[in-house]
This record gives sequence, C-alpha cells and structure tokens, in this order.
Amino acid sequence: MKKQYFTIYEICLMAFLAVFGMFIKPLVSPVFNLLTDFIRIPGGSVTAGFSMLFIVFGAAFVGKKGTGALMGLVQAFISLTAGISATAGILVFITYTLPGVAIDIVLCSGLFNKIPLQQRMTTAGAAGVLAGAAFTNMLYFHLSVVPFILFYIFGILSGALGGYMAYEIMERIPQSMKTKR
Repeated sequence: MKKQYFTIYEICLMAFLAVFGMFIKPLVSPVFNLLTDFIRIPGGSVTAGFSMLFIVFGAAFVGKKGTGALMGLVQAFISLTAGISATAGILVFITYTLPGVAIDIVLCSGLFNKIPLQQRMTTAGAAGVLAGAAFTNMLYFHLSVVPFILFYIFGILSGALGGYMAYEIMERIPQSMKTKR
C-alpha cells in the first residue's frame, strides 16, 4: 500500500485554515483600511499579513513541501467561485498561490532550517505578503514611488506580524496535537 503524502488530518486542517483565513479577511479589512486610507495606499497590503497568519501556521504545523501552495490554491478557488476577487478573474490562482509558494520556500524547503522557527515563521509571513503584493501591484495598482514603498513596507511588516502571531499560536498547542515530522 502506497503511503499518502498528506494525511486526512493534515488535509482537513489545511482546508479549514485556508477557508477560515479567506473568510475572516473581509471582517478585519475595515479596521486596517482606516490606517491605509489615511496614508493613501491599498488596504490589502496590511490585511494580507493577517490572512497570511493562517497559511504560515498551516505550513509550519504540517511541515511538508507544498502545504502553503496547496492552501493558496484552495483560497484561490474559493475566491473565484465566491466572487471575492471578481476583478482578478482567473489570475487569482497566481495572486493566492504565489504567497503560499513563498511561505513553502521559507518553511518547508529545508533551505532555512538553521534559522530558529520563530524567525522562519516571521520571515515566511513577510515573504508571503511580499510575493502577493508584488504581483497585485504589477497587475492592478501601478503605484508611484512613495505609495509603492509604503505599500511594501506596511505589507512586509503586517506579514511579519502575521507570521509571528502564527508562531505564538503554534507554541500554545499541546504537543499531543502536533503531527509527527
């Protein structure tokens, strides 16, 4: 019998986190948009850091290559079918999957294993937002220099904060619930 790559437990956890991250984002967007509207940058850069929390947590918790990308694909499918990102159309598969791939590179590729988990998860959150923001800026915004810089700074900071929050949540989970790696 061939061993599965992801267990049913891991698939259910990844799906739950992807869906939860997708649907909680619109609930927190108005709060973050107060800040970003004031400095005249797109609000998604800050909101994305909060939603990256769930993908970073899932990728770190499961710890298998492709976890972040798979969660990003699930979010893209939800976004497309629910009409959440109606203006992007089929490009949502890029805008949602790229952050997952960036998170996988930092957390699951083995390239950064010498760095403590807290710093890796913080970096993964920042990298995820940066990957998504880079593509959305090219696709939609075409920001001038100052808003462009603020867009990325706030995005990276919010992503790093989301990754750090994911680490703090993961540290509080009982060892008996964590999967064996």
